Amino acid sequence: MNFDFAERVNPALQKHAYTKAIAIAESGLKETPFSNFHSVLGQSLVHQAGSLMNWVDKFYETVSKEIALGALYFEMNEFDINTDVWYIDGFAYTQDGGLDIEDMEWLSDVSEETMTSEEFVLTSYEKLQEVFEAEELDTQELESARDWCEQIIIVRFMELMRTVHLRAKEKDLAWAKLPLYYTIHSYDFVVKSEV
Repeated sequence: MNFDFAERVNPALQKHAYTKAIAIAESGLKETPFSNFHSVLGQSLVHQAGSLMNWVDKFYETVSKEIALGALYFEMNEFDINTDVWYIDGFAYTQDGGLDIEDMEWLSDVSEETMTSEEFVLTSYEKLQEVFEAEELDTQELESARDWCEQIIIVRFMELMRTVHLRAKEKDLAWAKLPLYYTIHSYDFVVKSEV
């Protein structure tokens, strides 16, 4: 992960300015010589919002029978090194621990009962998964292309989560009133969605 690239994209993500974040990341990728990583350009994940919303709804229904919920957290797996399947896990909390990047330990306070029993598998990026698996980064330009591609995938995942939250509010689903947090596994940048 290139943290300089992330610092250029993350301020837009904090404001849920996904169009701007995508433009920044795609512009960065377009500045690198063409590679297999460029196949991410223009490839949204939002078409999966309906099925993801149903998956979150089932998770909420299951967990809310056991505990009163204060927040939900979703995490995409560490896709750059886990190339076989890209997926989302969900976690439920009785309280909203807040978005203090210095103190996000509350997100690790989970149990089997407060996490999804099965992942939500992301589709349509299978060719990119193969690229992440097979591409040898033998030039600085290719490494930059991969790093920008990573930023685009992160933005697209976060755009998907925000879209799901907004659609849940439109449908007046019970969990839409909860704050949603989301990030990539082992990434120290977390976004909070409130609607």
